[in-house]
Amino acid sequence: MTSRILAISLGGTIALSVKDGKAVATDGADQLVSKVALQKTEVKWSTHQFLNKDSIDITLGDLARLCFFINSKSAEFSGFIVTTGTDTLEEVSYFLHEAFGDRLNIIVTGAMRPPYSKNFDGAVNFNFATTTSLSHISQNHGVFVAISGHVIPAMHVAKKSSVRLDSFEPVYSHNFNAHMNPQSRQNETYFENILPDVSAFSDINIPIVAVSIGTKFCPIFFEAADGCVISCPGAFSLPESIIPKLQELAVNIPIVLASRCIHNEPVPDGIYPGYQKRQEALGFLIREYAGLSPQQSRLKLVFDILRTRQVNACK
Repeated sequence: MTSRILAISLGGTIALSVKDGKAVATDGADQLVSKVALQKTEVKWSTHQFLNKDSIDITLGDLARLCFFINSKSAEFSGFIVTTGTDTLEEVSYFLHEAFGDRLNIIVTGAMRPPYSKNFDGAVNFNFATTTSLSHISQNHGVFVAISGHVIPAMHVAKKSSVRLDSFEPVYSHNFNAHMNPQSRQNETYFENILPDVSAFSDINIPIVAVSIGTKFCPIFFEAADGCVISCPGAFSLPESIIPKLQELAVNIPIVLASRCIHNEPVPDGIYPGYQKRQEALGFLIREYAGLSPQQSRLKLVFDILRTRQVNACK
């Protein structure tokens, strides 16, 4: 049986080549497809150069357009492989998860070393992503990262190093399932009926503000913000000195508290009785975002705000 897979390139280290003495993203998914070493498996490949960017330069609008593009091709392909830069691979994969849930078979991969390096890992990772995609065609639909021998659900992926080949690992064991199961997107017209147009993603402003020892409230971070994520130490902790000002803001914009810890599971009442409820009573959002990194919390908040606006506009 022939499986149809669409490989989509966004740029990043996996696509770098040297031009005029400078590393730039020029290689596309077709170069990687040509190196796929599969035996006894037939794949009908298509490739698409969607972007040619360092992943730090990708915008929310870019990702929204990517989702609309994938959605438009969903009836034609049994799987999608998205290659992107590893600096923001976690965010790209989580955005796709928020958009699609478990409706489609989407695998995200990248590389820690460029093609001109003797330790180039992109071809191996792409091969691995291909075999993962094929194994997920009949089951396990959803957004997964396949890299360095790990297959990680988009909600569980974390980058532990900026240089090591084995930089990506799952944040949680499979036993942590409090709210981490992907939401199904069965409706084929999900984008047309629920998501706003791409410009809404381009215009929204949600900063992440880090809290550390000695942090003082700085109003400039919140100017023209549609919402905010506070990257907190430990168990969603906030200095008492800045809570009143954040409370005032929470009346007008959503304020999410996210732990900067890699393992940022919800805080059990047995450890800090009533703490989470107290923070939520002050107007801050925790429960629906617990377990997400600050970056993931920001992307979830983007979708939550835009969906709310869409619903209100239809009333």
